[in-house]
Amino acid sequence: MNTMEFLNRTNHRNLKSQISVKVAQRMQAYAQDLENRRWALACQLHAEAIQYDEEVAQILLAQAEKAEEQRYEWIEMELLKRAEVEAELVKIKQQQRELESSESHRHMQSKQILLETKQGQLQQIADRQKLRQREACVKQLWHRVWQKLDETKEQQLQYEEKLRRRVETQRQAENCAIHEEKKLQLSQEILNEQRAYAEAMELAAQADGIKKQQELLKVQGKRMQQLADLQDQINRNLKIASNMAKANYQEDMGYNIREDSQIFDELMDKHCARARNREWHQSYMCHTALERAGQRKQQLQHEHAYLGTGCVISQQLKQPYGKEVR
Repeated sequence: MNTMEFLNRTNHRNLKSQISVKVAQRMQAYAQDLENRRWALACQLHAEAIQYDEEVAQILLAQAEKAEEQRYEWIEMELLKRAEVEAELVKIKQQQRELESSESHRHMQSKQILLETKQGQLQQIADRQKLRQREACVKQLWHRVWQKLDETKEQQLQYEEKLRRRVETQRQAENCAIHEEKKLQLSQEILNEQRAYAEAMELAAQADGIKKQQELLKVQGKRMQQLADLQDQINRNLKIASNMAKANYQEDMGYNIREDSQIFDELMDKHCARARNREWHQSYMCHTALERAGQRKQQLQHEHAYLGTGCVISQQLKQPYGKEVR
C-alpha cells in the first residue's frame, strides 16, 4: 500500500466518522426538540383541562344553586298551599260541627241512616230471591240437557247395535267362502310339499353321504392339528411354569432379604434408643444428684450462719399416725 492510497483511505474514514457524529448530533437535537414540543403540548393540554374543569365546576355550581333556589321556592309554595288547605279544612270541620251540634240535623241524619239501612236490606232480599230463581232456572236447563244427552246416547247405541249385526252377518258369509278357498289351497299346498319333500329327501341322502366323508376327513385333520396344538401348549405351559417358579423364587428371596434387613434395622434402632435412654437417664441422675448436693450444701451453710442465734431455721414435722396414714 502506497502513501497516497493510505491517505485517501484515512480521509475517507475520517469523513465517514465525522458524518456519523454530525448525524448523531442532529438526531439528538431533533429528539430534544421533539421532547420540548411534547412537554409544551402536555403543559398546554393540562392547562386546558384545568380550565375546562373549572368551567364545568362553575356551571355545576350555578345549576346546584339554581336547583336549591327552585327547591326553596317549591317548599314555600307547598307550605302556602298546605296552610290554605288546612284553613279550608278547619272551616269545613267547624261547619260540620255546627251542623252536628244542632238537634234537628242529628234527627234528620239518624232518619236518613235508618232509611238507607232498610233500603239496603230490601235490596239484599230482592237479590237473594233473584239468585234463587236463577239457580232454579239453571237446574232445569241442566236437567233438560242431561235428558237430551241420555236420549241421544240410547239412539246411538241402538243404531250401532243394528249396524254391528249387519256387519257380523256379512262377515260370517265372507268368512265361510274364504274358509272353503283356504281348504282347497291348503290341500294343494300339502300335495306339492309332499312331492318336494320326497325329492329333497333323495337329494339329502346323496348329500349326506358326501358330507359324511368330508366330515370324517375334517375330523381326522382336526384331531391331528389338536394333538400338535396340545403338544405345543404343554411345552409352552412347562416353560411358563419354570419361568414363574424362578420368578417366584427370586421374589421370595428378595422379600426375605428385605424382611431380614427391616428386622435388623428395627433391632438396631431399638438398641440405639435403649442406649440413648440409658445415657440420658445416667446424665439426668447425675444432674439431679449434683442439684441435691448443692441444695444440701447451701442449706448447711445457711444453718451454720444462723447457728447459736436462737433462730429456728428448719424443723422436722411429726409424722401423723392414724387411719388415713395407714
